[in-house]
Formats: sequence, C-alpha cells, structure tokens
Amino acid sequence: MFRLLILVIVAGFCMTGNAAEKKELGFKLDVTVKGFFSPEVTTATVKSVTPDSLAETLGVRAGDRLISIVDCKIPGCPASVAKDYISQDIGTKVTFEFISEAGTNYTIAIPLQ
Repeated sequence: MFRLLILVIVAGFCMTGNAAEKKELGFKLDVTVKGFFSPEVTTATVKSVTPDSLAETLGVRAGDRLISIVDCKIPGCPASVAKDYISQDIGTKVTFEFISEAGTNYTIAIPLQ
C-alpha cells in the first residue's frame, strides 16, 4: 500500500479546505487505500481516541474498525468522498459506523468541531 498517500488522506480527514481551520472528530484513524489517481479506502482502524471527547463518550475505542462514513462503505469508499464528508462546515453531524474489537456493530453521529 502507499504509506505516503495514507498519511495525506489521514491529514485530509482532519483538515478543511482552509488549512488554518482544523476539524476534530475525537478520534484518529490508521487508513489504508488502494489505487493512486482515484484511491479507495480499504481499511480504517481507530488509532486513538481523544480523552473526554464525544467520540469517547459514545463508545469509540482504539482498535475499532470504521466500516462506513455516512453512506460510503469501507472497503470501497473513494477517499475523496470520505474527505468531503468530514470537510463540511463545523457543526455538521457526520454519521460513522464501526465494528468494535468484540465484533459489535455500532453507529454514531458526531458534529464536526
């Protein structure tokens, strides 16, 4: 996989079009992609969760796997679509579906901050 591209996409998950305005989700992902010109997300695993964040309160834990952002399923979600969903205006609620390490599916909606 393309590790440099992964870092760029992960950075995109945390940034908006305006580099000075950083958006927080309350968790960070370790993302792998396939493809170069039109990459698709193949895996997205929670790397860390911000203490006392809404994500932590809603049950997101390191090791959980992200399986969809809004209606974009992973694997197969175009990285550009995933980035667009989390680059919306601050306050916009974004829906994430996860599978916990124990195998339980859960869905949360987090407003971009």
